[in-house]
Amino acid sequence: MTEQFSVEDRTVLVTGAGGGIGSAIANAFRQGGANVLATDANLENLRDILTRLPHGNGILPMSMDVSREDDVGRVLDEIAKRFGRLDVLVNNAGIKSAQPLLTGDAEKIEKTIQINSVAVLRCAKQTIERFMKSKGGRIVNVGSSLSSQGAVFNYQAGGADYCLSKAIVHDVTKLLAYECAPLKINVNAIAPGIIDTPMHGRPREETEARHSGRIPLGRVGQPEDIAGLAVFLASPAASYMTGQIVHVNGGMLMNG
Repeated sequence: MTEQFSVEDRTVLVTGAGGGIGSAIANAFRQGGANVLATDANLENLRDILTRLPHGNGILPMSMDVSREDDVGRVLDEIAKRFGRLDVLVNNAGIKSAQPLLTGDAEKIEKTIQINSVAVLRCAKQTIERFMKSKGGRIVNVGSSLSSQGAVFNYQAGGADYCLSKAIVHDVTKLLAYECAPLKINVNAIAPGIIDTPMHGRPREETEARHSGRIPLGRVGQPEDIAGLAVFLASPAASYMTGQIVHVNGGMLMNG
């Protein structure tokens, strides 16, 4: 790999790494030679997933509840102890929900916002303060291509609360990018379209049958379609990118 696209020896934290997209991102960074710490609320599941990844045996797994300030701090303490620095934060942790805003369960809506949105800012703030404020770094947030468009798509791509949570992620990304620019911290987001992951809760064939006909490239995405972009955004090649929401959806939604 050329130096321009290299992430070798960088220290990377990937949240929500027990899922399809998170595990693929962690694997891709490790394949590129990075020191990778992967977290998930379900540590047993995370460890099982890592055993099945081509480069999973070199990834350090830890449990972390991104909705808890002290839990995030505990993981960052471990990173400081083991690696002494954190160069890249990938905010991928999230949950799926399908609550309408007017009649939905208030507690479920609050939980979705806390985990999918507030936790992005929580992890970013602690990481910046602990590791990036004086040395710079990269933050990559995972939003959503279709869901972030709100009511137009929310019956196809998730509930209203999920759509709202991902729209917030996109705005947080831009606001953080502006505030972090003087600190030499690049903040960008990846907005996946329909990706075949366990979160869908259905077989791949069913996902393809339901959606591929509406996607110009003729297929639903795979987690690896997202992972390569995450590595790119952390590499020197993306040094002039910040505040961008990069959509990866096979052409299903074309912005710009």
